[in-house]
Amino acid sequence: IFVGFVLPSSSTDSTLTTFLVEANQQLAGIYDQVVLAQLQNELRGSNDVVALLEMEIADEKLLNYLKSLMPHLAKFKRLKLGDASQKRQLERIPRLGYNALDGMELAQVYALASNMSDSYRNVLLCAYKQPGNCTLRLIPEVQAIVQESRDLDEIEYYWYEWRKQTGLATRDQFVAFMELYKKTAQLNGYPRAQDYWFRSLEMGGAQTMSLLDRLMAGLRPLFLQFHAHVRGSLRKMHGERLVPRGRPYPQHLAEVFIGNAFRRVRAEWYVDLPSPLAGLANITQDLHRRGLSTTQRVFWNVAEYFRGLGLPLLESSLWTNAQVVAADDDDRCWHKVWRYYTLPITNFTYCPLNDEERFLNMFEAQSDLYYNRAASGQPTLLRDEPFPSFGDAIGKCFSLAATSPRYLQKLGLLQEGKWLELPARLNRLYVHGLRVVFLLPVFYVLDRYRVEVLSGHIRADDNEAYWRLTEHYTGAAAPRKRSNEQFDVPAKLLMEVDDQYASNILSTVLQFQLLKHYCTTTLQFGKDNPRKALDLCDISDQRQIGASLQRAMALGSSVPYSDVLQELVGEPEINIDGLLAYFKPLHDWLVQQNQLQNLDVGWA
Repeated sequence: IFVGFVLPSSSTDSTLTTFLVEANQQLAGIYDQVVLAQLQNELRGSNDVVALLEMEIADEKLLNYLKSLMPHLAKFKRLKLGDASQKRQLERIPRLGYNALDGMELAQVYALASNMSDSYRNVLLCAYKQPGNCTLRLIPEVQAIVQESRDLDEIEYYWYEWRKQTGLATRDQFVAFMELYKKTAQLNGYPRAQDYWFRSLEMGGAQTMSLLDRLMAGLRPLFLQFHAHVRGSLRKMHGERLVPRGRPYPQHLAEVFIGNAFRRVRAEWYVDLPSPLAGLANITQDLHRRGLSTTQRVFWNVAEYFRGLGLPLLESSLWTNAQVVAADDDDRCWHKVWRYYTLPITNFTYCPLNDEERFLNMFEAQSDLYYNRAASGQPTLLRDEPFPSFGDAIGKCFSLAATSPRYLQKLGLLQEGKWLELPARLNRLYVHGLRVVFLLPVFYVLDRYRVEVLSGHIRADDNEAYWRLTEHYTGAAAPRKRSNEQFDVPAKLLMEVDDQYASNILSTVLQFQLLKHYCTTTLQFGKDNPRKALDLCDISDQRQIGASLQRAMALGSSVPYSDVLQELVGEPEINIDGLLAYFKPLHDWLVQQNQLQNLDVGWA
């Protein structure tokens, strides 16, 4: 009897092994076709017909193959066979997603997503006081107008016009899309749609929101102080009637103020910059002065940085075979590494622009290269990062470390000693904080709103609920009260209606957590030591970092992200402590200034 039970199981396990070997091989080949098509799209330009056709063919081939795997996948999961690695591979087989819908609904959901995305990207607005000139795009035309404008009526006009064209105009589409998303979740085996929303994190909806709530609660003290200071600046600029005390600040004015931090920042844009006399370093100018005036020179300087961390030096052929991207504008021109699954090559594409943003981006691109190579020992199904943007957090940790005044001074980019002193550091932390601290609550609201919709707590077009969340978590209000007669959610969804922002939040927080870990273990950071502040930490030439980093990256997605984190930073959960430590000098300064200026903190 015992033998009778064992033999069928052994036979089935053998079948599972064969199934996974073939699935990994087939997917590797198809993935390479997808990557090659995307590479051609990058090199030829986003409108190249041949590259777009190749991408469409590769995507169709992938979909058909995944459909063929589904019956076998269901059988193996039902029988609960296989060792831990095999079960993990089964879990990581991509699901059908929207393609689980029937033909008519599938066409509808893709049409809805495409229409809303096109509305965001391509909608044209009429110029202020020029109703016959309706040719303005949000980026770059309208963005440039409002950031330079001193006419408050003009700024308010574009705020309303944008929401009318992208929000209210797509209201019915948004509602229909969310209903189809709920059905997609059920067809993919998720009775609760909010669990499907966070599937890439391998956590349920309640668990993920609990983690995000903890992060937002940890951020809150810093955010409240920063918000109070920005509101005080806006009040100086626009008067107390428009920016009253103890109330959320007007979103349209705050967006312009904070949005300036994402441009080539000039100190004079900020009426309350911590130290106007110290100014802001011009890294772009210093790159050229130092002789790092070509992408090739930057490439090899950054390669030496990673070798100093104990990682292998990159081969010369990587640059010899590098190719320049087609785009040469700030928004689309970046350095990238292209990962293959079967081909024994690595493609590197680079942006010819040579400025601070592209310099820091080089650290992220080369970090991606090391990540891809470390994880290449895993089966195809387990090579990806544990959740989207996890690898991005590692790359951004190193680009963040590269902004240390001590490292930039070592590299010869900063020559004056003032950049190591607190006044100049506060200026840099202030601008960087505008980019980070104010963005996280916005991301949180966008996910929280859609999770509330998916769980049935609010209607998909409950505009008043959206503004309650926006005011509570971001401290921003519309110029005039918005009701359910309007609909503003799509106007803030950046590009895609089904983009999930939880992974962006976790990735942003993780980069600071990782930096704090490396700076602590190399004795570069001391919690109560101002000479060892986290923003001063320089981890270059700390060779002990490389080995542990390689071990963590080599795990790919073979284990849940908490296990990768344990290897990476010695703890299984993402926490906000690193971010708070990094911005602590700024936080202390904000508290002091808010008290000195009698600025109100918080809002009713």
